[in-house]
Amino acid sequence: MDSIFGNVDDLFLFCAVVEEGSLLSASKKLKLPVSTMSRRLTALEARLNVRLLEKQGRELVPTEAGEEAFKALSSGMESIQSAFTGMLTDREAIQGRIKLAIPHNFYSGFVRAIIETFLTQYPKVQLDLVLSQEQAVPQTDRDLLMTFELSSMDEMVARPLFKAKHGFFASPEYLESHPAISTPADLDQHEWITVDHQLQLPVYKGDELIQMITIKPKLTVNDIHAVVQATEQGIGVASLPFRHISPNMNLIQLLPEYHRSDRQAYLVYKERKYQPKALTLLIEALIEGVQLAQKSVPVE
Repeated sequence: MDSIFGNVDDLFLFCAVVEEGSLLSASKKLKLPVSTMSRRLTALEARLNVRLLEKQGRELVPTEAGEEAFKALSSGMESIQSAFTGMLTDREAIQGRIKLAIPHNFYSGFVRAIIETFLTQYPKVQLDLVLSQEQAVPQTDRDLLMTFELSSMDEMVARPLFKAKHGFFASPEYLESHPAISTPADLDQHEWITVDHQLQLPVYKGDELIQMITIKPKLTVNDIHAVVQATEQGIGVASLPFRHISPNMNLIQLLPEYHRSDRQAYLVYKERKYQPKALTLLIEALIEGVQLAQKSVPVE
C-alpha cells in the first residue's frame, strides 16, 4: 500500500531495524538482503526529509526524530501484523472434505471460477465435485446440492441462488413440417424435448398464469446443452433458458409474449445446529459469486 510516505512496507522495515538493534539482524529476521533494506530506508528518509537512523559504532540506532517515529508507528505495525497472523491462522484452520453435487452446465457456466478461488483461499479443504443433473439429496453435514427441484427436500435448508428465465423454442425445420403454433394451447399438440419428467407446464403472460399445458416428451435428457442441441436438430419443441441461447443458433422463439414460470435455483443442505465452517464459507462464496455474476451478466 502506498501513501505520501511511500510504501508502508518501508515503515515496517524501519520499525524492524529499531526493534532488532541492527540492520543485519533485521535483514535476517525479514529474510531480505541488507543492501535492499539499506536502499529502501535511505529512500524513506529522503521522502520524509528527516534522518531516522544513525550509526553508533557498528549498529544503527534511531535519531531523536526516529525515536518519535518509532513510538508513533510501532503499535500500529503490531496491530497490522497481529491481524494478518490471525487471519492466516483462521484460514489454515478451515479444513475437511465437502461434497458438492451440481449440474455440469452450472459449473462450466459460472461456478468453476468461484470453486477454484475458494480452494486456493482454503488449501486444506478437499472437495468432491459431482457434475450431474441427478438429484443427489444431501446425506451428511458436508453435502451440498445445487438444484432447481425441491421435491423430497422437506427437511433440508434451501437457499435461493438465482432465477432462470425461459422461452419456448423450435428449429425452422421442425416448424416447417408440423402444425403452426399461434396460441399456448397449440403447444400441447407437439412433441417436446425436456430436461426432466415434468409433464404439466405452466404458461405465463407477464406475471399472469394463462393456463397449464400437458406436454408429450419425445426425448428427455438430463443435460440442458443436449436439450438445446436436440431442439436445433428439429427433434421437437423445448422450453429453454435464455442464457443458453445465442443468435447464431438454429432456433426460433415461439410465442415471445409467453413463457413458463421462472425456475428458481437453490443451494440445498441438511439442517444442522453446528455446520462445518468449510461448508458455511463455501455456501456464502457461491451465493456471493453468483450475485456478482448476475450484476455483470444476468443468469437467465
